[in-house]
Amino acid sequence: MTRFFTLLLLFVCLAQSVTAGGPWPKKKNGGYAQLGFTYVGYSKYFNQDGDVVNMRRNVTDFTTQLYIDFGLTDRLTMTANLPFKYVATSDKIASSDTVSFLDTVPSGGLFGLNNVMLGFKYTIINKKVLFAAGFNAEANVAKYDSLTTLRTGPSTFVLHPYLSVGTSFYKGKFYTLLDVGYRVRLKDYSDEADFNFELGFSWNQKTYFIANVTGRFSLKDGSYDNNVTAVHPNGRDLHTSLYPNNQEYIGYGLKFIQKFKHKVHLNAGVYLGSGKMVAAVPSYNLGVAYEW
Repeated sequence: MTRFFTLLLLFVCLAQSVTAGGPWPKKKNGGYAQLGFTYVGYSKYFNQDGDVVNMRRNVTDFTTQLYIDFGLTDRLTMTANLPFKYVATSDKIASSDTVSFLDTVPSGGLFGLNNVMLGFKYTIINKKVLFAAGFNAEANVAKYDSLTTLRTGPSTFVLHPYLSVGTSFYKGKFYTLLDVGYRVRLKDYSDEADFNFELGFSWNQKTYFIANVTGRFSLKDGSYDNNVTAVHPNGRDLHTSLYPNNQEYIGYGLKFIQKFKHKVHLNAGVYLGSGKMVAAVPSYNLGVAYEW
């Protein structure tokens, strides 16, 4: 019941959206498909108190994902995301006095799916200012290795309603959007609130420069303790800090998109930020897309 009222309050108070694309719908039978790559390699992370500390082993996190938008009608857009991940920890153990753990876990590597997403977005208002509501569902198909604590995604199902508002201005050279959502997470994981804000500029509708701020905040209402043991009082999962419960962050990014003949897109981006139980290094993103 508490989750229901929190969700209702968020919708009433914010009345505005978190997913790629903002409130703009795809035309019926039109679509957008992107093959994207994300790399994060880190030996430092923000711990559960938000302080930057060293890790016992370096962590590699590489994602390859296929993202698709498809217009079922002129207002209803279907969204899907199929992400594959490779995560690994190095053999070398850090010996610095500032490491966050006096113990460690074995090194290793793991390949598999992150949680697969399917969603729908309906554009309620399609005028100068656009307004849309959407719902995404994420399946619990990620892998977890309890020996190395490597994960390819959180071990939970996610239900994600969101709202989105956006507009373009100054002769279409600028656009802005705001998405706000609420992530209901099962299997004792805490629920989350999230947002995504973009401000983009293009002088020719082919080359875009985009400033982006995104965030995710835990409601800390879940009982999953990240595998706390007597030897690992903060949780064994924090040896890699891959998708622990109650993870939070605010990220700041710059994105670049180049369209070729308005069909093929090349995009790149880099994100920095801060938070709790997240990597304290940038993420690097590259993608190629086709629009029809």
